[in-house]
Amino acid sequence: MEHTTKVKKLVILFFCLLVIGAGIWFFGLFPVSRVNGEYLLYRIYNERAKALEQFEVKNRLVTGGALLTQTEKEAISKSILQNLIMERVFWQYTQEHTALSGLKESADAVVASTLKEADPNILPQATKELYGWSVDEFVENVLFPQAFQNELREAIEVDGALFDEFARAQLNSAEVRLYAVPWKWENGGLVSK
Repeated sequence: MEHTTKVKKLVILFFCLLVIGAGIWFFGLFPVSRVNGEYLLYRIYNERAKALEQFEVKNRLVTGGALLTQTEKEAISKSILQNLIMERVFWQYTQEHTALSGLKESADAVVASTLKEADPNILPQATKELYGWSVDEFVENVLFPQAFQNELREAIEVDGALFDEFARAQLNSAEVRLYAVPWKWENGGLVSK
């Protein structure tokens, strides 16, 4: 009797772990990358890659172009991951340098100004149609990261430094680990394994 109770407990434990693992996999709650000790979730990477693929497909439908090839889809995924890593590195840099602490607020102001100029009747439909995102998701994934990078560029270049050199140095010195993708981090960028 005691043996069957232990077996039942092991079976229940196994199925619980299986369900938890399946949930983590299904919802993308596992890391795709670790950047200077901070994890980037697969879910975020995958959502952005799918949104850019959707945008490209819609764009090609309008222009009469061909469907995306597997090579083009891989290039999109690689570009998205590279950008996510770059965003994280830049964000970490600004967190470490108090002189740049106001960049988030500056970027928020740029985004607010951009949204104010956009047609509120068209923007929600356009972001949904082109990217599959709400306006808030579009802000979080496109507008804010670009505004933040532009503000950082201005702050770096105010003293005459070149932003591209700054970016290259930051990416080269970043400690990046990649998981479940066909690339590795080398010399500040993604390269094939």
